[in-house]
Amino acid sequence: MPEKTISYEELIPGYKFPPVSYELNASLVSKYLKAVDSAGDGFVPPLAITALAIATMAGSIPLPPGIVAIHASQELEFFRLVPVGTTIECHIGVAKKIARGKMTMLVVELEVLDEGKEKVQSGKATVALLA
Repeated sequence: MPEKTISYEELIPGYKFPPVSYELNASLVSKYLKAVDSAGDGFVPPLAITALAIATMAGSIPLPPGIVAIHASQELEFFRLVPVGTTIECHIGVAKKIARGKMTMLVVELEVLDEGKEKVQSGKATVALLA
């Protein structure tokens, strides 16, 4: 979990969340595979990496009472497979924040690096926040 939280109001285009590193250990990967009813092959499913990065980011934003966050879409590019046990570093920043009545769309850009600082994944995700 990130050490610092940011208020929803502080999320503006250009804001960068502090980088977060974590090990994609066998236990973590096993839980993801069980949740999606899939078998493992020694590599971390690319969407498991994305899901963990977005969940970690979301955990650092305390939403006002009554606000619901929905992962609306993503555009991702995967550069290579990541073996189970690899430690990765996630970089996430706010690209856009669009308010429409009681709904706000937050578009974030993400980049995931492996232990050698090589890019393994990048893309954008859109989160809808509804009052």
